[in-house]
Amino acid sequence: MKTTFSTLGALACAALLGLAASGSANAAADAAAAAKLPDAVRRAGKLNVTISLAYPPMEYNDAGSTDLKGFDIDLAKAIADRLGLQAEFQNVDFPQLIPQVVTGRSDIIMTAFSDKVERQTQLDFIDYFKTGNVFYSAIDLQGSIKTEADLCGKTIAVATGTSWVTWAEDLSKATCAADKQMNVIQIPTQAEHIMQIKQGRAQASIIGLEGLLDLMKQEPGKFYQIGDVGEINHYGIATAKPNTQLRDAIVAALDSLKSDGTYAAILDRYGLKQAGVEEFVVNGTK
Repeated sequence: MKTTFSTLGALACAALLGLAASGSANAAADAAAAAKLPDAVRRAGKLNVTISLAYPPMEYNDAGSTDLKGFDIDLAKAIADRLGLQAEFQNVDFPQLIPQVVTGRSDIIMTAFSDKVERQTQLDFIDYFKTGNVFYSAIDLQGSIKTEADLCGKTIAVATGTSWVTWAEDLSKATCAADKQMNVIQIPTQAEHIMQIKQGRAQASIIGLEGLLDLMKQEPGKFYQIGDVGEINHYGIATAKPNTQLRDAIVAALDSLKSDGTYAAILDRYGLKQAGVEEFVVNGTK
């Protein structure tokens, strides 16, 4: 699940609009994939990518910098290169993502954007990244909390107003005795969740799979995953519904990037190998 950090996005927006970036060096153009492009995109020579900052490790920039980083950024550059195009990124608030593409101001949405059935009425999704919900905690609790059932009667710090709240409450009702339910508390940020765990006020938190993988990469040996990934879903590259040529060109570019190992290399760069997909499916959510 992606939460929106509109304040960070607004601070970077002006500097990011129209930002062009070259792709990765090993992503040479694929003539067959490029041939599928709509004429207008081929003539323009660029792929306009709409994002919504900030959500590390997917798309973000370091404090004081306007340089874009993240898995989505690097993969978008590689797709553009494979199609003989240049990637240009436009940062908008999360609610503006769909209008940006359906009105033709951008070509694609690529920003940890979930493929959902209700969104498929306006968009086609190319599913490229597997995500889901995971419990996690500090490593010193690993001996006593090994499964979701071990969280019964414990306090779980969850991001305010997110679907993780409902997920935790539903799982508690299904897993725990009536007198030993999980105590789900809502707290805004991940940093605060971690502080609650370190201070013993909470025993676990919930995060998206990619967020946990990034946290474990940034702070090795300090955190661990509890149980399995829940509510597995996929992020999709979204195109406007009528733009089937662009959609098919991107699928071809992704297939090419997967076949030569570029896709796997970008996943590995961010510690996200577990989130890779075996096949790039269009509108896989049913």
